[in-house]
Amino acid sequence: MISNSERHFLDHWADQKSGPRWKYYVQFTIAWTVVSFLVIFFLTKLFTNAWETGGNSIIILFITASAITGFLATHFTYTLSDKRYKRIIEREKEKNKLNV
Repeated sequence: MISNSERHFLDHWADQKSGPRWKYYVQFTIAWTVVSFLVIFFLTKLFTNAWETGGNSIIILFITASAITGFLATHFTYTLSDKRYKRIIEREKEKNKLNV
């Protein structure tokens, strides 16, 4: 039996997967890049004086690190969600075979 949270996940993931994979990656890589940049920016502003010692070149480093982090977060999210989706579908197929 599929729980409500699993049903919601299946509907949501089917909607996300309906389009091309590259669109998913572009959209969520940009979103995760912005989030990771803001986190890195505020943490370094709060706890270090890297902005005074690094100058303008530090922002290029942070943008690069944020883009890499954004891509990796998107890739891992996609991979884990796809595995979860397939696992739920397979589990339900097995239950249906046993019930027949």
